[in-house]
Amino acid sequence: MQADNVLAMLPGSDPVLKDQCVVVSVHLDGWGIGEPWHGDRIYNGTLDDAAYVATLIELAAQLHDSPRRPRRCVLFAVFTAEEEGMLGSQYFMQHPTIPKEHLVADINLDALRPIFPLKLMTVLGLSDSTLGETAQIVAASLGIRTQADPEPDRLLLSPSDQISFLKAGVPSVAFVFGYKRGSAEERIYRKWYKQRYHSPADDLTQPWDPSAGATFNEFFYRLLDEVANADARPEWRPGSSFLPNRV
Repeated sequence: MQADNVLAMLPGSDPVLKDQCVVVSVHLDGWGIGEPWHGDRIYNGTLDDAAYVATLIELAAQLHDSPRRPRRCVLFAVFTAEEEGMLGSQYFMQHPTIPKEHLVADINLDALRPIFPLKLMTVLGLSDSTLGETAQIVAASLGIRTQADPEPDRLLLSPSDQISFLKAGVPSVAFVFGYKRGSAEERIYRKWYKQRYHSPADDLTQPWDPSAGATFNEFFYRLLDEVANADARPEWRPGSSFLPNRV
């Protein structure tokens, strides 16, 4: 069986920085047809990850039509086989379409779940590089508080495509709508995870918060703009376990 990655690149405009590339990534695969759930066998994957494929397409269209080009190039990466173990992103990092040393950052969107207002956001990879600090600054400008993963034992950093970049030495971040322990948001999240995650119930009929989705999209667009136009590329933090050549 063959499944393809889908890639597109917007060239950079800066004579010095145009060869540096910021990757924005999502995954296109879901679970297809599977065990029935209340008579429904179609695993739609609306929030995991079709909605964010749509977000990436919309962003690409906006940047394509804008007269203002980012200083760095932007690589739109829609990876296959994430659900099978990040196979598409692993393949890309093993066979990059541009030199790996030109990849300065990856911003990955996967299963964000805008199912309550976006007041707090968990940033995966927050302390690994200055990319996390930039995400914090952009979030604060929109009134969004940020936190590191409050449940690291769940290993949320690992089972998505950002891990392929981190292991290859490319700074990367990903996001989850955050909550505090014991809050109403946590109860909503736990219920979604139990009833809808990787099930036919992750479909277009589910409750979601359009305003929260719009706020996240604005954050995402601003973050990309900051990273693609900054004078300096993201740098690793000394304590990161993904720091290249770490002794």
